[in-house]
Amino acid sequence: MTGQGDGVAATPARGAALGALGSHTILYLVGTALQGLGILLILPFATRLLGEAEYGKVATALVVIQMVGTIAAAGLPQVILREYHRGADGPTAGRALAGTMTLLAVAVAVLGVVIGAVLAAAGRVDLREWSLVVVASAALTTVVAGQSLSRARLRPLEFLALAVAATVIAHLAGLLAARGDRAGLTYLTAYTAALVLAAVLAIAIGRPLLPSAARQRTRAGVRLAAPLLPQALAMLGLLMGDVLLVNVLLGTPAAGAYQVALQLANIPFVLAVALFNAWGPLVLSHPVEDRWRWTARTGTSLVVVVGVGAAGVALLGPWLVHLMAPGFPQRSMSVSLGIITIVSVAYMVYQGASLAVLDHEHTVRLALAAAIALVVLVAAAVWLNGPAGIAGVAAAKAVAYVVLMAVTVHAARTLTPLRFVPWLWVAGAAAAALSLAGALLPSTGTGAVVRLVLVVALGGVALVLAPRVLRSMRG
Repeated sequence: MTGQGDGVAATPARGAALGALGSHTILYLVGTALQGLGILLILPFATRLLGEAEYGKVATALVVIQMVGTIAAAGLPQVILREYHRGADGPTAGRALAGTMTLLAVAVAVLGVVIGAVLAAAGRVDLREWSLVVVASAALTTVVAGQSLSRARLRPLEFLALAVAATVIAHLAGLLAARGDRAGLTYLTAYTAALVLAAVLAIAIGRPLLPSAARQRTRAGVRLAAPLLPQALAMLGLLMGDVLLVNVLLGTPAAGAYQVALQLANIPFVLAVALFNAWGPLVLSHPVEDRWRWTARTGTSLVVVVGVGAAGVALLGPWLVHLMAPGFPQRSMSVSLGIITIVSVAYMVYQGASLAVLDHEHTVRLALAAAIALVVLVAAAVWLNGPAGIAGVAAAKAVAYVVLMAVTVHAARTLTPLRFVPWLWVAGAAAAALSLAGALLPSTGTGAVVRLVLVVALGGVALVLAPRVLRSMRG
């Protein structure tokens, strides 16, 4: 059974959904920006309040929470999105798969606390810190399940509400708690408590069902998601494992500095995720006879949008770093920031190709691509951190995402009708070149002037291209 044989007949509802790409993108952009960049609102206060060492501990714990949460999710979010739009019983199947995610989250939390108690009794771990990571991971998984249903239902306002609760409010709670006790553990305690409340909200909004509500579809969905578990782990390693690598290779203070640069560089990455959150459901609900031509056309426009954002952030990098963390190593952070912005362009192309591979049920190919890219990240980081420090790890991350994109696009070309047009590659290459310029140009004197001139020119190009991009996105 393949995705090509499961096209849904055109309906007025889907036509309205396709026409809603622009409005949904704005709402997803706000929600994803708050989810991914809301931390930036708190970052300058957190770095000053906690300092390099304590903030490095918080950054490392947050990476672990994301990784454990991915294990509990078991690769199901993408399958929920796909199954929700397949057949009359699709919504029931999607809610049952979300219920499966929630039950897995509870199971991971219980098992994790038991393991932590055993290790704490042996003096191997701090039970409080361990339990916070485990509970926060389970709560995050539950939130993701609710957001997956919101995306499948084309309800971006629900997605936005969960994004605000799970990130901005949770991190603000951590910051307020740390004002009384400037310790990373205090921050994490308040953050976890707020995240648990966000999980309760996700259950209330999503209304997940028990797996028995759609037993056969749930089993089929779990089988399809199985290869996505290692793929999701590898993807999370690509997304945040570089922080752990910096911590191991260069120490906790360097990890704190790198985390700040990464958060700033993630501005265009969050834009790419927001665009995909609106784009993905519309691709998979598009009439199958024109699905991949429409995907290639709109994908080119989205790469242009993300490329402009990436280049702009890279060129403004030194000033952004100084604003967020003035006491941290400025030059190495701004270079790292500029290099990492290349990731967002490669990721946008990857997402389009991955939709085609997923729809044709070749999820093993997605897992293989992510595993190859993760190996590249680790090997390149070990090789480059010595001569280049955190900038070397940033370069390793960019190379890994380019490899991920290339392997996945090759799989899509081999297995599906998706063919990206040449203009997509031209736009991506131009954005990458400007991002490298933003990484390497000096931030004072003539270099600063060149940066500002390029930013103004980039803004002019964006204004010229905007009407064409909007027309393409509207189909």
